[in-house]
Amino acid sequence: MTRRLLAGLAALAVFASGCGAQGADDAADNNNPTETTAAPAVEGAGAADFGSLKDVCGPGDAKVAAADAGRGTDKLYVGVANDRASTIRAGLLKELWDAGVAFTAWCNEQGGISGLPIEAVDLDGKLLEVETAMATACKDTFAMVGGGYAQDNFLFSGKDGSDFHKCKMIAIPGFAVSTDFAEANGQVQPIPNPAYRKAGAWLADLAKLYPDKVKNFALVYGALPSIEQNKDQILAVAKQVGGYDNITQISYDAIGNQDWGLVAQQIEDSGAGAVSYVGEPGNMSKLAQALNDQGYDGLLFADAVAYDQLVIESSGEAAAEGIIARIASHPLEEADRWPATKRMIDVFEQYGPADGKLASLTTQAFSAWLLFAQSAKTCAEKGEITRTCVIQAAASVKEWDGGGLHAVGNPGDNKPPPCSMFVQVQGGKFERLFPELDSADDEGEGFSCTGGVLDVTGEFGAGNVDPSRPS
Repeated sequence: MTRRLLAGLAALAVFASGCGAQGADDAADNNNPTETTAAPAVEGAGAADFGSLKDVCGPGDAKVAAADAGRGTDKLYVGVANDRASTIRAGLLKELWDAGVAFTAWCNEQGGISGLPIEAVDLDGKLLEVETAMATACKDTFAMVGGGYAQDNFLFSGKDGSDFHKCKMIAIPGFAVSTDFAEANGQVQPIPNPAYRKAGAWLADLAKLYPDKVKNFALVYGALPSIEQNKDQILAVAKQVGGYDNITQISYDAIGNQDWGLVAQQIEDSGAGAVSYVGEPGNMSKLAQALNDQGYDGLLFADAVAYDQLVIESSGEAAAEGIIARIASHPLEEADRWPATKRMIDVFEQYGPADGKLASLTTQAFSAWLLFAQSAKTCAEKGEITRTCVIQAAASVKEWDGGGLHAVGNPGDNKPPPCSMFVQVQGGKFERLFPELDSADDEGEGFSCTGGVLDVTGEFGAGNVDPSRPS
């Protein structure tokens, strides 16, 4: 049942993802928005603007089609997928729900989407109860926005009333993990994570920065089929960009009590100068501690899942020192430089739950909500807001950066952003590592785009496509 648990954490989209655990009691208390005040406006922007996006929300006379409305036509009832009440990983993906609370409260303060208020509907799948959550989605919601499940392949139960396709649900998710969902129709990702198209910049840049270390390269991954799938995608990219001459693959027990000292010893025995970790932040911290105990002096890096305070907090600053994460969003630490990121933090602090978690997945969730709001507004200007119109409007967007939250991707063609950057734990906090801002390596907005987007080959599965659906 848990075969996709850690894959969801390892591949939480390719970009800007990070999740961690918080208390189950805290998670359970966040079902309702807190009282809020107006978010401070970005200098030179209107209250309803978000970065480069103008009048995201505001007054109007929009109507939603009754057949698609879910609970009713008085509001846009929008489901937020998450797993935060899981007994296996308490607080899992809590930040997605927190972002939904913040965005909907802010948007409603501005007047809603063309005058139509939004209500966030909790679709907590509790990791093992996605089918039950989908039954709520099918019955009560217009769309699924800004969320995600660690086991998102379970969106497709094959049953009337709980299957994504059978109830003609649409989604603009915060992320997609499985090939089943990432390549499905009926969904548009603001930061696409397709199975067979991958950005090459991060591995190309790593090889450029540390050529001697990556020659002997280790992939450490959880021994679950879906994590192996993600590992195989990284392997395919490494082979295409070159410089990774000797690759050792080391599996670990993803759901049991792994002896991380044993994994660290295998890394040492392999002679690897660089380690790519595929898994969740907490376990990455344990691996870092084990490597530190053995005096390992190589690189430890991961995709954006490592950009999470949990990596630092779980085993302490000394163990986490030097960990590298690849992200394609503007770092929260640089918010003063990037207006959309500053706007997101301000909105979150004003409108989010009192104990809300602000993490890199917050960026992906906000980007999804912004794409949904823009698409629904476009439909309102044409007539009734329908599911078909919204998902087709989202699919028509070929360039998207969330108003300036992240590197530009192509949601409509399911093509990921080619650009990214590295952050590194230095002195107990994340700092930009590469490229240096405004340097020759900065190819715009603080990102490196070396290598573009690569077509990769492998046995990564296929999307769950319903040919009867228009998109």
